[in-house]
Amino acid sequence: MTMQFTWQGCDSALAAPLVLDLVRLVARAHALGDSGPLPALGFFFKAPLASDEHRLAEQWDALRTWTHDCGERVAP
Repeated sequence: MTMQFTWQGCDSALAAPLVLDLVRLVARAHALGDSGPLPALGFFFKAPLASDEHRLAEQWDALRTWTHDCGERVAP
């Protein structure tokens, strides 16, 4: 007996809103004069740069803290 299961998903359709959020966050960081790897954006990646944190909850907290700090800073 053989059981076969074929599943096809459209991952790109699910990722598009995340990419838009990522672009907005990077643009804000750029406007504030930040450059280089942004460890707080590790939430968006499987293997984040400049961060050893892989726990989703902690990545989410870091992202929220960073975005709050960015909101309080004034662009030059």
